[in-house]
Amino acid sequence: MTLTGDRAYHVIDIPTPSPDVLAEFETLPFDPYTGGRQRYRRFSQYRLSFDRAADSWRMELLPHRPFLQPRRVNGLVGGVQRNFEPLRIDPTPQIVAGVAALDLDRDRDWQVNVHQCRVVTDPDIAGVSVPEGPHRDGHQYGMLAVFARHNIDGGENQLMPVGGGEPFFRVTLQPNQALVYSDGAMWHTATDIVARDGTGGHRDLWIVAFNDWENRKYGEEFERAAMAGDGTAAVPHGAA
Repeated sequence: MTLTGDRAYHVIDIPTPSPDVLAEFETLPFDPYTGGRQRYRRFSQYRLSFDRAADSWRMELLPHRPFLQPRRVNGLVGGVQRNFEPLRIDPTPQIVAGVAALDLDRDRDWQVNVHQCRVVTDPDIAGVSVPEGPHRDGHQYGMLAVFARHNIDGGENQLMPVGGGEPFFRVTLQPNQALVYSDGAMWHTATDIVARDGTGGHRDLWIVAFNDWENRKYGEEFERAAMAGDGTAAVPHGAA
């Protein structure tokens, strides 16, 4: 399915992760960059290519680099090199499910960002899902995949017109569901999570971005442009 026009988003089922993948959410280091005490994260980048001999997509882990967004893309922490520890699991089965839904061109290579996140809440921690509010990330396609919801309400994903406004689509993703969308065609956000009782709760998810390899958001050239605030930065503010 090609995401164009009013079909620029889709909710899909993703493969159930292994117990080892789920256990990794318990190990995520604290994310200190966007304010608050609610977010934990790991981050890795990949080159995605289609292996015609094997008739399957192949994920190649790229050398680890800081996560960086241009200032004009991310008004909150743009131009800041954010140093996250890398993923310790193989995300291929769930990523490939998103690739199939996006119908990515098999004749091209793609660059993929994968953020493994936990958002927590308790009586002392506000469960802010998206500190920067409604935004666009500056990628070709995005994917939000949920792996667990524990003792919470909220965490509703919303899509809205570019520039903001009333959401035209709302969904509270359940475990093993994902939302894929064309990032340039809309803005997105998510509501905060709230614990159902005083013991606290959390939402485990991946935030994924896909870019044609020729327009990759990776490497020294991209980082120099991002730090200078030019190049691929000419889109509204946003953050992963």
